Amino acid sequence: MSDVKYSSLWAIAIVVFTILVFALNYNGYPGILPVYKVLAWPGIVTLRLFSDEMIFLPKFAILLSAQYAAYFLVVFLVRKIVHRLE
Repeated sequence: MSDVKYSSLWAIAIVVFTILVFALNYNGYPGILPVYKVLAWPGIVTLRLFSDEMIFLPKFAILLSAQYAAYFLVVFLVRKIVHRLE
């Protein structure tokens, strides 16, 4: 499997997991999964660049895009490094 495809699959899986955890956290079960703030950290940091008064859906799209980009990059770089060390 190519590095790009592998990284894309992992990034999509993490984004889907983030959506599920966000839904639980947003609908009244905060703290049920304490890993949310660690998992969503790239998206949360990116959202700090924007106003708190934004509409929800664009803000959520920015969060998920940042999640995807960050985790894609991390998985891609780690996989490249591991392949070079082999």
